[in-house]
Amino acid sequence: QSFVSSVAGATASISVASPMDVVKTRIQNRDFNDPRSGSAIVTDLLRHEGPGAFFKGLAPKLAVVGPKLVFSFAVAQKMIAMIDDRLQK
Repeated sequence: QSFVSSVAGATASISVASPMDVVKTRIQNRDFNDPRSGSAIVTDLLRHEGPGAFFKGLAPKLAVVGPKLVFSFAVAQKMIAMIDDRLQK
């Protein structure tokens, strides 16, 4: 149960953060003299590449960061249960 919930939590957190990560990367990689704002980059991204562009690189992120988050969530759940048990005594 905790493994499944950890996988779901890791997938959800990476998926939710992915669109902003794509926009951040586009902003960081643009030419220094490019005057476009973040909202203009979002608009251009939607217009030229579609909504799927916000999830570019999602599979590698899930493959690399996912196991780390699953481990962290599982350890956190165990630790919370252990601390709760000790406080109950």
